[in-house]
Amino acid sequence: MGTTDIFRIISTVAITQAICDLLAQRFVFSKEKYRHTLTTLERARTKRDKVLSSTIPTTPPNTNTTTTTTPPPPPPSRSATKALEKLTKKIQRTEDDFNEAAANVSKFHTGPNVLTSLVFIILYRVLSSEYTGTMVAILPFQPWGLVKRLTLRGLVLDGEFDVVKLMGGLVERVGAGSNINLSVPRVFCVTQGCGFLFLYILSNMSVKFLVHKLLGRKPPDGADKGVLNLMDDPQGKKILHSLGMDADELKEVKTSFGG
Repeated sequence: MGTTDIFRIISTVAITQAICDLLAQRFVFSKEKYRHTLTTLERARTKRDKVLSSTIPTTPPNTNTTTTTTPPPPPPSRSATKALEKLTKKIQRTEDDFNEAAANVSKFHTGPNVLTSLVFIILYRVLSSEYTGTMVAILPFQPWGLVKRLTLRGLVLDGEFDVVKLMGGLVERVGAGSNINLSVPRVFCVTQGCGFLFLYILSNMSVKFLVHKLLGRKPPDGADKGVLNLMDDPQGKKILHSLGMDADELKEVKTSFGG
C-alpha cells in the first residue's frame, strides 16, 4: 500500500480516458461525415425555428377598457381548415427533419461512448485482479453501510490479521494473542481499510469526468439527449413500433428515473 498504488490507479484512469477521447476525436469527430451531419442539423434547426416563428399569432393589444360582450367567433371556413392542416403538416415535417438530423449526430457520439465503457470494464477487470486482497488506502473515518461494502470489497479480514498487516505487509502474519505496536496514526478499526473498488469509483467520478470535460467532444444542443434522440427519430419510432414498444412511453419511463 502507498501513494504509488493510489497514483497508479488514478493516472491509469486518466490516461485511459484521455486516449479514448483523442482516438474519438481523430477517427470520428474530425471526419467530413461528422461535420456534414452538424451542418445538416443546423439547417434543420434554422428551418424549424423559422416555421415556428412564422406561426406565432400577432394580435394587437386591446385598448378598449369598456366591458362589452363580444360575440363568439364564426366557425372556420373550409379553406382556413385546409390551411391549418397544411401548416400543421409543415410543422410536423420540420420537426421530423430536425429529430432525424439530431439522431444522426447522436449516433456519432453513441459509438465512442459505448467503446469507452467497454474499455473501462476491461480496465476494471485487469486492475481488480491485480489488486485483489491488497489494501490501497486507509480511510480517516470508519465507513458505514453500503460505503463499508464498497471500501472492503476484495479484502479478506479475519482474526489472524492486524490492521498494520493489511496495510501492505508492514509486519509479519501474527496470531490473535500477539502484541503489536500500532504506530499508524488515526487507525482505530480494521474497517478503515480501503480496497481497490472504492478508489476506482472515486477516480471515475472525478478524474475521468474532468479529463472527458477537457478533451471530449460535447454534442450540440438538440443532439445531447443520448438515447432519447434515437427515440425521437421517425425511423427509430418505426423500429420500436415494429417491436411492440411505444417511444413516448419509453421516454416517460426514462424521464421518471431521472434520465
